[in-house]
Amino acid sequence: MIRNIVILIVIFGGVNAFAQTKIWDTFAGTRVLSNHSTEMLYKHNLEFRIEHRFGDIAGSNGGIQNFFGFDNAADIRFAFEYGATTNFDIGIGRNKGINQQTEVLDGFAKYRFMQQEVDGKHLSMTFVSSVALPYRKASTDSSSTAYYQNFLERLIFTNQLLISRKMNDRLSLQVNVGYHHRNLVAYNDVNGMFFSGGVARLRVTESFGLITEYNHVWNRVSGLGQKNPLSFGIELLTGGHNFTLVLTNARGINENLFLSNTSSDWLKGQWRFGFSINRRFKL
Repeated sequence: MIRNIVILIVIFGGVNAFAQTKIWDTFAGTRVLSNHSTEMLYKHNLEFRIEHRFGDIAGSNGGIQNFFGFDNAADIRFAFEYGATTNFDIGIGRNKGINQQTEVLDGFAKYRFMQQEVDGKHLSMTFVSSVALPYRKASTDSSSTAYYQNFLERLIFTNQLLISRKMNDRLSLQVNVGYHHRNLVAYNDVNGMFFSGGVARLRVTESFGLITEYNHVWNRVSGLGQKNPLSFGIELLTGGHNFTLVLTNARGINENLFLSNTSSDWLKGQWRFGFSINRRFKL
């Protein structure tokens, strides 16, 4: 009798363990091209990131005179991300910034409350809340979006839900929906923007992948020349680093910048090359 009970415990325990097997590496890192992914750092891992966007490759500001954008830096970001637990990350970064939002500090908190399983949950879900603080000296031009009258007017917030699924060993998909808020905007603009987007990642080999990323703002004010950011990328994975090459119309790197400050038009040659590189450390 006892023997039979032990056998049943082993059998059902094994089935339950299989059902709870997690799906890992839906994406190669915690970021896709510009936006976050549902991926998290392992507990007590620290990641250092360097991200860069150059100037226009073509169009009136591109071409050979600017070496196809390599002479100009559209935005630069250095950042640290830390895995406080398996499902909770925090991070802080510094951006060169774009347009009127320059000299920018950013921070975020990220929580994964569902992870895809081999024979169980079909999706991974992560919530990200981020804030940006442009700390440049306030403009004296009252029509400028950098005409800060107090500290709170400087703040920019983005909250979003990310939902992903690893379809198989090669293809991963992600959708996101969120709300982006700027405390200070031009008189004819809106403070709050609702957006959604999607990501597709195709892993061609163990060390090479293709990615596309798009974000659409639904209530953007027409006539201000703003565009929706669309990016294409190549990821190169090595033993210690992840290296991503990006082609995008977005000048800003952080979500608090590129969602409301993308004005470049692909059809006018206003797209640029960029890259990101990250290194992880076990603390």
